[in-house]
Parts: sequence; C-alpha cells; structure tokens
Amino acid sequence: MSAVIANGLGKVYQRYAKPIDSLKELWFKEQYHEEFWALRDVSFRCEPGEVFGVVGDNGAGKSTLLKLLAGTMQQSHGELVVNGRVSAILELGSGFHPEYTGLENIKLGCALLGLNEQQTLEKIPEIIDFSELGDFVKQPVKSYSSGMFVRLAFAVVTSVDPDVLVVDEALSVGDQHFQKKSMDRMMAFKDQGKSLIFCSHSLYHVKELCKRAIWLDKGIVKMQGTSGEVIDCYNDHVRQQNRVSVPVSVSATATTTKTKDTPVAESTDSSTLTAHLTEATLLDVTVDINSKPLYRTGDRFAVKVLAHVERSIALDDVHIGIIIKRNDDVQCFGVSTVLDGKQLFHVKDRQFGVMYEIQHLDLLSGQYSLEIWLIDSTSVHVYDSMQSCCEFRVSQPNTEVGVAYFEHKWLAPV
Repeated sequence: MSAVIANGLGKVYQRYAKPIDSLKELWFKEQYHEEFWALRDVSFRCEPGEVFGVVGDNGAGKSTLLKLLAGTMQQSHGELVVNGRVSAILELGSGFHPEYTGLENIKLGCALLGLNEQQTLEKIPEIIDFSELGDFVKQPVKSYSSGMFVRLAFAVVTSVDPDVLVVDEALSVGDQHFQKKSMDRMMAFKDQGKSLIFCSHSLYHVKELCKRAIWLDKGIVKMQGTSGEVIDCYNDHVRQQNRVSVPVSVSATATTTKTKDTPVAESTDSSTLTAHLTEATLLDVTVDINSKPLYRTGDRFAVKVLAHVERSIALDDVHIGIIIKRNDDVQCFGVSTVLDGKQLFHVKDRQFGVMYEIQHLDLLSGQYSLEIWLIDSTSVHVYDSMQSCCEFRVSQPNTEVGVAYFEHKWLAPV
C-alpha cells in the first residue's frame, strides 16, 4: 500500500482586484474575482521507505503541495490519501509561544501533533536529549538563540515517529554537528520503512537523497521520474533561464589553506565542526608569465586535499568530493571518494586526506577552479567546503572548440 497517493490534486484561490470586491460578489451574486491555480492536476505516489523529491522555481507550487500533504491546507480538487501519521518540517517553530518555556512548548507542540498527555510525558526526555538544550529547556524560548530555537523545534517535530515526514529546506538546522545529527534521524526514518517527501532548492541533495522526483512549474507537473532524470532536465531549464550571465572574477591561487578567517560551509567557525578542510594544493604545476597556475591540454593534474577529523566521528563517515568548474560556472566534472569507494588516508595526528590525480587533463582553454566538499557517507551532509579555490588556467595547442578534448578519428564513409 502506497504511503501517499495524490490523484488530480488541485488548489485554486480567488483573487480580487480590490478588497471590497469580495463583499460585492457576496451581495450582488456576480463574479468579481479571477481564479489562480496554485496547483492543477498533480498526481504521484510515494511508497513506504522511499524519499520522494519535489523541485521547481519559486512560485511553482511546492509550498502549497507540502501544506496539503501536511494537512494544514485542504485541496480544492482531486484526491489525497496519506496512510499513517504525518509530521512536517515546514516553518520550524512557527507554533511556539515565545513567552512559554522550552518544556511548555514541547507539551504544546506534541499536543498539536496528536499525542496525548501520557505519550507526551514519555517523549519529553528524548526530545530534551536530542535538542541538547539541557537546563535551558526551563527558560522562555524568547531567550533562545536561533540555533537553540530550531533545534528544539526539529526535535519536537521528529519525535512523534511519523509514517510520512514532509521536509521543506531543513538541511541547515543548527550548527554542523546538529545538521549531521538531524540528517541521520531523517535517514533513520527511511531505513525504518517510513516515507519522506523532500523539497529543496539544493538539487544536489535531491539527487542524492531521492529515488524519484517531480518537477513543478506554475502549479503543474512538468516532469516526473527518477531523480537523476528530473534534476538533469530541471538543470537544463535553469541554464536556459540564466543563459546570459556575467562571470565573477576572483584572485587565483595554487594553494588554499583554511585559517580562522577563511569562510567555512554555511559560515560556521571551524572550531565547531567535527571535521573540516585544512588545505588544498595543486601539485607539480607550472606557472605562466604572471605566476598563475597553467596546464596544457593533456597534462597530468593533481591536487592534495587535507582535512582535520575529530575522534568523535568515524573516519569511514568522512569523504572528499571535488568539482572542476569553469569561470562561467559550468561544472566540467565532479566525483567523490564515496562514489569511487575510497577512504581518506591518514597523514598525521587527526589529519587525513587524499591526492586526487587526473592522468590526462583533457579540458580546453579557459579559466578554471575547484570546489572541494567534505561530506559524509550519504553524500548529503556537508561538514565543510572550499568554493572557487585552487584557480588555474588551461591552454590548448590547437583551435578545437568546446569544454573538453575527445580522442577521435576521421574515417572513410561506408
């Protein structure tokens, strides 16, 4: 039995040019409104144990769909069947009262999620422990930092053991440690046979997390299929929209080393991370007349990447991903130690890393840089990242056009 069945789902709103028009419509029994379809004829199924993705531009109807799934809004047309308890991570903490303590808001949140008094009392220790608030749970939430607030909200929403979890852009909950913890909890739901409906503008996360996805465009389903196929087509759509772009110039360096002032993923101080990047260095590189790193098409390419990993985290849960990007933001190639089934190598103390080598760099002329990601074994959680680092230039000997050189032959036609 499917966890979620949507058949011809639609949501229509009445839009009035002036507020008084709604009263005139009621009084004169004439239509003064125009219909706006936020969703029209949306159909899909989500199976138990499946992570189902939803992508689309702003205003495509994604939030409307999630609210229908969460039960906070009713559809105008069609049929929606949700088998089991639903919990939604939409606007974390939107139901919390700032004057109430954390404990009082836990009781309020659990009641709104359908738990009775006994069930709530049983859940309270687990919620406090997961949120890591300690004695702060006895303080009014108006005194909480934003991180404490969302940690408590996430702990409450995910404590009810839902059969269907609806998630909207919830990958930046709290600090890096809690982001990893929250992602592990969501993955645990999946492993238990629960269903997740996941909506995000982070297409990488949708592609990695979801087996299937839908692409919404102006309230209708533009495409539905495997997440890889849907994301690839949606990326084509986005590139078409942004086909006129202005590259942003940044200074080129062969070596990037993380320092206290170097931005970390999500602008988090590296001292709070369980793992963080420390260095990325291009190896055995020649330089041009301006002392900038230079490669010829076909040259060997190598970069050394180092990371510091705390003892609190398992080494097999830390991986490195590298993307080669042209200065017009075209991603030329990206891969990770997760995809290739490799582990990081020990260097010294708590420092680990890899040397990433391409025997023949077949890129054509242009300015390039690296994106380096420190990720977990799911390829979803990001411990740290370096953006637009290790810049270099490629020069080709001939006049081929494009991004990369392909070995080829010219043969007589048969």
